[in-house]
Amino acid sequence: MRRLTISRRQYEREHSASRQCPLRRRSQRQNNLATFIAYLKFCRRHRAYHDCIANQLRIFDWVDERRIEMRAEGRPHWVPTEPDFWQAMRDCWDDLVKRI
Repeated sequence: MRRLTISRRQYEREHSASRQCPLRRRSQRQNNLATFIAYLKFCRRHRAYHDCIANQLRIFDWVDERRIEMRAEGRPHWVPTEPDFWQAMRDCWDDLVKRI
């Protein structure tokens, strides 16, 4: 049976930065690193948020959707800040795993 979808890694390789544009790849890596660092700061400062892998995936899914919106608005190098993670937590609150 043939697989109809491509892997995420293959999609990113085909649709992200071309081989002629190493600066775009570099800025993408820098944005991803800055996003993860901002997420870690958010987790450390706010104890109401339970930092487990399920919540991290949900929050980063929200960040990815927001990043798509920002690209459509003409801001390709958007990096979320602490208020953005607060907004993500509020928007996803019903789907997040809570502490027992």
